[in-house]
Amino acid sequence: MFLKWMKVLLIVGLATVTVSLMIQYMKVTSVAFSLGLNFGLMFWFTLFESQLKPKLNSHYFDLQPFEKQGKLYQMLGVEWYRTILIKSGWEKLRQQQTPIKKNLRDFQAYERASRVAEVGHLVIGLIVLAITGYVSLTHSFLDAVWLILFNILFNFYPILLQRYTRPRLQRMIQRFQSVHAIRYNE
Repeated sequence: MFLKWMKVLLIVGLATVTVSLMIQYMKVTSVAFSLGLNFGLMFWFTLFESQLKPKLNSHYFDLQPFEKQGKLYQMLGVEWYRTILIKSGWEKLRQQQTPIKKNLRDFQAYERASRVAEVGHLVIGLIVLAITGYVSLTHSFLDAVWLILFNILFNFYPILLQRYTRPRLQRMIQRFQSVHAIRYNE
């Protein structure tokens, strides 16, 4: 347990140093900084999560009534965003990491992966938002445009997509559990 927390502290420390060095040595108003920041934070979050493996059973993940049908997410363009991910090949990469073979265990793993992805994008989005505030104050709001754009594309929309997809995953899990319960009660 001690070794695990030491690894986590090392990862957080290295991520902090990386971001600090990027801020110090890169032009914070550039496309390269914005892309590097987002993808760098995604890398560090992945390492962090792989060491900590949190349970992710917070009430934050409970579905709200407006989420069950997904109408709000559809109005915000989540299906458009998903189409972009599919056409870009990102969805094929996701399927390689978390394949679904239409059984209970695979759907549960995918549902958990959606929680991990959502938390990752939320944490990264908040860090990028804080840095966006810094850039807006030290330079100008217009100089933060790449940070804003990439935060929307790389963090805000992925969060919406996870929240949009999760009710369907949970319905499938419930169906598999119901079928499983019926089989064992006969």
